[in-house]
Amino acid sequence: MRRRHFVQTLGASALVGSAGCTGQSDDTAPAFEVSSPAFSSGDELPARFTCDSDGVSPPFVIERVPEPTAALAVTAEYDGGVFSQPVFWTLWNVPPETERIPAGLHREPTLDMLGGARQGTQPPNEPGYEPPCPPAGQPYEHRFQVFALGEKLSLEGGTEQEQASEAIANALIASTRITVDYTHPAATDS
Repeated sequence: MRRRHFVQTLGASALVGSAGCTGQSDDTAPAFEVSSPAFSSGDELPARFTCDSDGVSPPFVIERVPEPTAALAVTAEYDGGVFSQPVFWTLWNVPPETERIPAGLHREPTLDMLGGARQGTQPPNEPGYEPPCPPAGQPYEHRFQVFALGEKLSLEGGTEQEQASEAIANALIASTRITVDYTHPAATDS
């Protein structure tokens, strides 16, 4: 299972890594861009979005969605090493005209407030954002990736994170990433 996950991660990473690597001439539109009002790439992930505080999903601002995007998707994972890339959030079928994904999305399989977008799960947990809680005492890299998809996904809300991540990678047109670090305190009640 770990080997399969490693191979899938390599394949998805290669696909995702090449998605934004095309050169731009003066005739092309500006690149797909995502930011968060809560943090920027290279920052420390605020505790509010982890198991050490409220554990809510972070907000995102989406700009310059490429054509012909049929839906947007989000994945979040932390780097647990070569054989471990725990995915703690998958969100898909967000309407392509969405400019903002608010913080604190409900832990539900389907989100009416986001046009029927769906969220994955890591059983036995509820669907939705599972606040990261990496091993204590050292920094872990956390990657929030937003994808432009060429088609809406037929997956039901509550699909397992791994299956949802694979389907997202297979429908990819473009992606952008925000990378932050987080160090879970060594002494905590969590």
